[in-house]
Amino acid sequence: MASHIIYLNATLPAPPQVVWDVLTDVDNADQIFRSVSDSKRLTEGPYDVGTVWHEKRTLFGHHGEEELHVVECEPPRRAVIDTRLGHDVVRTSYRLTPMGTEQDHTRVAMTTTMIATERTVAEKIAWNFFGGFSYDRTRRMLQHDLEDLEAEVKRRALSR
Repeated sequence: MASHIIYLNATLPAPPQVVWDVLTDVDNADQIFRSVSDSKRLTEGPYDVGTVWHEKRTLFGHHGEEELHVVECEPPRRAVIDTRLGHDVVRTSYRLTPMGTEQDHTRVAMTTTMIATERTVAEKIAWNFFGGFSYDRTRRMLQHDLEDLEAEVKRRALSR
């Protein structure tokens, strides 16, 4: 069961490949996104299904280091990342769609879903009382991620 789903989107002033390069730059995520305090890749090779990294950030009110796994990848159009928080799975998907007559802009659609199928009764009760606070904080953090993504995309697009 999905406890919370957050949908966000933005149109960025760069082609999909530039946006993709920023979005998948896990080695520098702590320099790109203000909500990430540390990011360390655990696998080698290009960003693809099977890429794994540790990241310190806040998500759904949880502070700490999480292990993220790329579970679907269609460069430079789509990526799906899973991480486990206790008994929950948080799945974030990104869809990049070229926009404009020159296809020099990109529409980024981000969906973050908390899948809560293994919660204990106590966890379900706690979520009913405190889940809304966590949802609001996470939505703001994800909105900041989109703002930070846009800032880095603009920086990289200008340096080309």
